[in-house]
Amino acid sequence: MFEVNAVELEQALIEDLKAGLTPMVASSPGMGKSDIIRSIAKTFNLKVIDFRVSQCEPVDMQGYPGITDGRMTFHIPEYFPIETDSIPEGYDGWLLFLDEFNSGNKQTEAAAYKLILDREVYKHKLHPRCLIAAAGNLTTDRAIVNTQSTATTSRLTHYRMRVDHKVWIEWANANEIDHRIISLIKFKPEILHKFDPQTNELTFPSPRTWEFASKVIKNKSEINHITTVRLAGTVGEGAAVELAAYSEIYQNLPTIEQILANPKSGWKVPKEPSELFAVTTMLAHNSTKDNIEKLMIANGRLPTEMQVITLKDIYKRNPKLKKHPIIKEWTSKNAHILFGN
Repeated sequence: MFEVNAVELEQALIEDLKAGLTPMVASSPGMGKSDIIRSIAKTFNLKVIDFRVSQCEPVDMQGYPGITDGRMTFHIPEYFPIETDSIPEGYDGWLLFLDEFNSGNKQTEAAAYKLILDREVYKHKLHPRCLIAAAGNLTTDRAIVNTQSTATTSRLTHYRMRVDHKVWIEWANANEIDHRIISLIKFKPEILHKFDPQTNELTFPSPRTWEFASKVIKNKSEINHITTVRLAGTVGEGAAVELAAYSEIYQNLPTIEQILANPKSGWKVPKEPSELFAVTTMLAHNSTKDNIEKLMIANGRLPTEMQVITLKDIYKRNPKLKKHPIIKEWTSKNAHILFGN
């Protein structure tokens, strides 16, 4: 099976949902499956119904038995929108998200057949404006996962998600992730996701936990012992120590104020790759329409490949700056490097 990054996955899921198919996404924990589902829902103004299959019994999927007019029937759950329901105010429909889908028991899995294939709950049709997507962990990841029958798998389209640090960095730049974390991932991409199902650690570095780590160090100029302890409880001990050590690099670099005060010669250009990556992130995260000319002068002193990294980050964080004359001039000269031949 092809493995796809977050951008490719979102495009594929959108096409499947438009075609009336039910996609199933599998990946290791912490890679952002549910975030992608919610992003799609937001794009198309759909209300998300977060349905955790692992916590359900068959009656949660097909309805509760009861008596109507002296005959046994099934009373369906209110969380499944049927064709007689009104679309929620402010939305254009629903996205039913069957999370932890491959963690349910066999009876619940069987109850899901009708929902997925026939789009029915008991005898009631799902609302035509309700889309369905599913997700779960990999069987190899020591998560609570059950092998599904072919009767289930053949009713779904399947995707396996992989981590792509370049895609994550673009997302991080657009979502106010701390610049030290972004810089570390640029310098050491393999630390973005290090999941070992055999380890006894309670947590590990992943796209999800690095987002948590960003909140831990937000507005902290340096990472002290207590902060390192908190980070260890967020991304694991090894990653916490690496981030703390990497953050010390910033103490040896000129500040953004010093760089902008004299961008041509008032600061020493570092030679170490780790320090160069730190400078690119510093420049990009402090770019504004008021300082972009000075910033581009400073950026021009970096090796060309580092200049490209700075510009790509600026494009994602502050797209309006693309129209600035000095950015246009740089892009014109370096388009073959920036966009490839």
